[in-house]
Parts: sequence; structure tokens; C-alpha cells
Amino acid sequence: MSPRTIIVTGCDSKQFPLARNLLSTVEADAARASIAMGFIDGGLAPADRAELTGRSIAVAPIAWDFDFPTRAIFEATAPGVATLFGKLRMRRLFPGYDVYVWLDADTAVLDWTAIPEIAAEALRGQLAIGLEFDRLYFRGHLDWKMWRHFDRWYEEAFGAEVAAAMSLKPMINTGVYGIAADAPLWDLWERLYVEAMRRQTDHRRGPLFMSEQSAMNVAIHHHRMAMTALPATCNWLCHLALPMWDPAAGRLVEPAPPYDPIRILHLSGWSKDKSHRILGRDGRTYRSRLFQPLDMQPEPPTQ
Repeated sequence: MSPRTIIVTGCDSKQFPLARNLLSTVEADAARASIAMGFIDGGLAPADRAELTGRSIAVAPIAWDFDFPTRAIFEATAPGVATLFGKLRMRRLFPGYDVYVWLDADTAVLDWTAIPEIAAEALRGQLAIGLEFDRLYFRGHLDWKMWRHFDRWYEEAFGAEVAAAMSLKPMINTGVYGIAADAPLWDLWERLYVEAMRRQTDHRRGPLFMSEQSAMNVAIHHHRMAMTALPATCNWLCHLALPMWDPAAGRLVEPAPPYDPIRILHLSGWSKDKSHRILGRDGRTYRSRLFQPLDMQPEPPTQ
């Protein structure tokens, strides 16, 4: 019997255009592979919900069920943040599956074969997930200042002792991952998330928005939970390095040899909904928002 697999994403109405872009890259292939799809409703408009229901995508609302200092502020001004809590609750929101593949709403699947591979690795090793760590990311902002930020985030969320233990640990990114339904990680991850949310009191601070990712990192690096590391091409973080365009192959690739194809693109951080200047393997430059289907507009050659 084949493992029961579900692909899950989620967001609020503000981010729904990004989610629609993602769904356009997986929906048909998921149907052909008999893989279910779920959507965590972090504050969708009625029209958004109706659209998803009409596309046979299961929709589940999410809300915090525990108290923390900034809960009322988030519920009033940024209810979509609860979607991050929904990632920890996928088993309850969509019960009955053997493996859950999470894709952030601002991702796009460029090579469908990545999805069953991620699911298979999760079943073998409990969790398959990527890092914010690659040879090409160091051309971006990943420098000592970022590590110092991480240190402060961990201290605010988990205290000085855990922060010291987490220092210089590579950040695991929770934008794309597969997780087995019976993985012990689930309960520890949620406990650490609740702890982090209850410790932090300033809703304007970035660490609060990163609490589910920080909790995942502490669970893996500090508590030694099992994981299989995915290559960067399975969660290409555009805020750390933009991809390159290969016009001959008609696809996005890593911006350095051996120019491996990007399998899952992530419009992370500042890279959302912008016109990007993309280098081409043909020596030209192109303009694109990197939405699907790709529209790569060559720039005029410089004189």
C-alpha cells in the first residue's frame, strides 16, 4: 500500500496571490499522483475559501489555543501569523496521512519529482528539510551580523543557555519540508514553540515571527531530533541568492557550476513580488518577477 501523502500550504488573504502561484505548480501533478492537498486558513477572504473548495483542496481554519503576551495584538492586526502555528498542527488539521509535505505560500515547484522524493525521505528519516546554508548563499547577507541576530533571537525565545548552545548552528529553514506522521519531533516542536511565544513580549520584534522555525532548530540542533538534509535546490532561498536563467534549457538553475536546476523556488524574505535582475547563462541579463509561468524579459545590451 502506498503511503498516504498530503501537500499542505497556508496563508491569509494578503498572501493568497502567492499561494495561487504555488498551487498552479503542483495541483495537476498532485492529482495525477493521487496526493491530497490541504490549505491552512490563516485569515482568507470568503472568495479565497470558495476558490479552494471548488478546486477540491481541503481547507482548515487555525487559531491559537494557548495564551501568550502578544496574542491579542496578533489576532487584531496580523491574524495570518497563526498559519505558522498551523504548521505544527497539520496532523490534527488533516488527519489520516502517513507523511505531510509543507510548502510555504511563496514557493513554487519547478520540478514535481522533488515532492515524492521529499515524502520518501521523510518516511525513511522522520524529517526531510533544508538549510539556509549553501556555497552560493554567502554572496548575500549571510555574514557575522546575521549570526549575531540569530544569537539574540534564540536568547529572547529560549534563554541564554540554549542561545549559547545554538551559536553558529546553521539555520534550518521551515519553508519546505516533509515530516512523517509518527515522527517524535511533532510534540517537542510544539512545546518549544509555545515556550518561545510565551517568553517574548514585544510584538514588533522579528523573533516572534520566526518562533516556529527557531523552535524547529532548537529541537534538531539542541535536542538532537532526527533529520535528513535536503539540497538547497529543493528550497532555493531567493533572498540569499537569486537563481540564474538558462535560456537553452528553459529553466532556472544555480548561479554557479555545475548549474543544477532549481527544483523548488522560494521567494523568501525581501524577494516577494519584485522585478528581479536575473543573470543568464548566455551572458545576458533578464527581468522577471519569478512567478509562474516564468516571464523572462531580456534587458537591452549595454553600449
